[in-house]
Amino acid sequence: MSHPHELPKYPMTAIVFDTLAYAEKLEASGFTPEQAKGQTHALREIIDNQIATKQDAAVLEANLTTKLAETKADLIKWYIGTMFAMTALIVGLVKFIH
Repeated sequence: MSHPHELPKYPMTAIVFDTLAYAEKLEASGFTPEQAKGQTHALREIIDNQIATKQDAAVLEANLTTKLAETKADLIKWYIGTMFAMTALIVGLVKFIH
């Protein structure tokens, strides 16, 4: 069983892009070899920039962990502050009544 604060582990999905086949299809449809090569490189760059890497996921997980810890600390501070305020109010009311 995983730790309750762990993010679920999902297998990474890989996108297979056959650059040679793509360039050949472009050439077959009328592109020059240079145009096909340029288009293929451009598309490969777009695909590579859109896929999150394991390092990206690790950074995101670290950021989320930090934010959750900060939020937890803030909630504890507010809870304790509220408890002190309610206690002071009750003590004040009891003194006022007596």
